[in-house]
Amino acid sequence: MDYKGHKRIVSVSSGKGGVGKTTFAVNYALTLAQYGPTILVDLDTGTSSIRNVINAEVNKDLYHFFKRNQTMGECLSRLPEKWDPDGRYRNFAFVAGPQHFIDEIANLTHANKKRLIQAINGLNARFVVLDLKAGLDSNVIDFLPISNSGILVFTPHLPAATMAASDIVKAILFRKLRIIFHPKSPLYEFIGGGGQHARLINTLIDSVEDNYDTTVPNLDAFLVDLSHALGEQPLVEIIQNIVEYFHVYYVLNMFNGVSQSYEKAIQPFVANLVDNISQRINIVNLGWIVESPEINRANSQRIPAVVHHRERRPPDKVGDELKRLHNLYLGLKTEKPRKAAIPHQYTQSNPDFVLDKQLTALHHMSEDLQGHNFRDNFEYIVHRSLYLIQGRRVQDFGDSRLFTPEEFVELVYSKAVSKA
Repeated sequence: MDYKGHKRIVSVSSGKGGVGKTTFAVNYALTLAQYGPTILVDLDTGTSSIRNVINAEVNKDLYHFFKRNQTMGECLSRLPEKWDPDGRYRNFAFVAGPQHFIDEIANLTHANKKRLIQAINGLNARFVVLDLKAGLDSNVIDFLPISNSGILVFTPHLPAATMAASDIVKAILFRKLRIIFHPKSPLYEFIGGGGQHARLINTLIDSVEDNYDTTVPNLDAFLVDLSHALGEQPLVEIIQNIVEYFHVYYVLNMFNGVSQSYEKAIQPFVANLVDNISQRINIVNLGWIVESPEINRANSQRIPAVVHHRERRPPDKVGDELKRLHNLYLGLKTEKPRKAAIPHQYTQSNPDFVLDKQLTALHHMSEDLQGHNFRDNFEYIVHRSLYLIQGRRVQDFGDSRLFTPEEFVELVYSKAVSKA
């Protein structure tokens, strides 16, 4: 079957290492593969992270893609048959990173990055999961979706990683602004004012991105100043929609209780997003993965946890719980948000309402998953992902393709032209 036009690419990232990002990505992709052909791509190309979780035979990897001109489809590897005798994961395949460090692959050039993006976009699968490297640089940002965060993974055990995850959200949004307002952007013909407006806009972007500059504290304040500078024109509305439609999805790994997770992970994460980025963005808790010694044992044997000594039982009925949950407001909005007037002043955001929603979601998910094991956690998160994929716009969760900066600015340009 040709999945062109029906593919969903979902990135998995974390602000710092040590949060179990690759463990999550592997087991998430395997669980997703029960609902459609799924390819997991290892983009942590400096450490070959997926090989550390999947001890399977790899005949060709990204080395062969870059250095031997093999297609991405020719670099697919699969689980050993003995791990999956009943074919539960027959729709799963993965592309491994190089076995050893190779500088030009670990530190991608612009040309190699573009080539890799094209190859990922060309993969024939219903779902493509990207395991990005930990941290935040161009090898992460350029493989993230442009209209949402993908799935961010962090844990209550590492508070620094929680804050770093919120920095990923900031990086995505500011990357978009930098692309739109690049000095050579064709969008400047819609702005008017010549170079003066261009310099003003980029000065505003510099101020709001700089945490040490309190002149423009967040994107809400930026929108106010942008509106004052440009007046009524399509580009202002487009930028406002970019912020209002932006969705942040996160998973708590190594979950250790509602109270501790809320205080050490969710509260600082949401508060940082609301105060320093915007109160307008949508924040969604997809679920959690409980702490489990079985996951640690599976990792030590380099066998994915959901495959490791799996009980022979049918998948749980998480879907029934979702029918009840979707009636609760957990951030899964399907309608266009009402266009709110941009406030004249935005000196300090109040995150209490957003935090209350996250705590409510956390309690409900805790009640729904009482007594379930980590496999049920992955099933739960996958079912919520499927709900988003089937019920939302493509760009609201992952995307159908990765966009280059040139493609993105052309997309915004065409929207501005149509609204002019």
